[in-house]
Amino acid sequence: MTTPSLTSSHRPADTRQVRSMFDAIAPTYDLLNSVLSGGMHRIWERALVGSVPTSPTGRCLDLCTGTGALVPRLTRKFQTVVGADISPRMLQVARSRFESLPQVEWVEADAQRLPFDDASFDCVTVSYGIRNVPNLELGLSEMRRVVKPGGTIAILEFGTPRNPLWRWLFSMYSTYIIPFVGGALSGQRGAYEYLPTTAAAFPCGDVFEGLLVNAGFVPCVTRRLMGGIAYIYVAKRSIEGIGR
Repeated sequence: MTTPSLTSSHRPADTRQVRSMFDAIAPTYDLLNSVLSGGMHRIWERALVGSVPTSPTGRCLDLCTGTGALVPRLTRKFQTVVGADISPRMLQVARSRFESLPQVEWVEADAQRLPFDDASFDCVTVSYGIRNVPNLELGLSEMRRVVKPGGTIAILEFGTPRNPLWRWLFSMYSTYIIPFVGGALSGQRGAYEYLPTTAAAFPCGDVFEGLLVNAGFVPCVTRRLMGGIAYIYVAKRSIEGIGR
């Protein structure tokens, strides 16, 4: 397995730009996810939550929670769920959607500087958000810090299909259809040009597994979805030294 580091081409915009972009698209974010994925994102999100062990007395951090799509399912597996996101408008949508869930806490937080104690969560989940963390290594380091030794992290993120034809078709869809439809429905075409760009540049598969090892995790399961359009990564925090 390789142990890579990120180049500048893998890094998204800075923190303020990411916050501003997601604030702008928050009102139409859920609608566009459904339209642009044809509903597949819901199937992938169910698979992500299904990949983490149930802990009836445990705490789960849903990092980069956005509008809280994972949270209702996570509340069935954990006593307490914390939804954290850098975008206050995304959190506002999440709160209004799930105000009936009393065991959920919503926290505005930067994934690179989490306001939580060391080893305070049994599990950390991230769906479609890890690629938008400006310093990915720092974000992974913070995830390791806040999850308990032996605890689980589960990440759902876009990838690059291996099959050349499928890769080309997905690239055309990402480059032309997503910005057109996203821009038309949200009025924020720039955001829907940016998001496919970060997805295409994000290190996936074995490369991302190497980054997890560097950060002190032990990869357990890596699952390709639809030929590599997306990946699910499940890993454990190493109990001893970094990378063990």
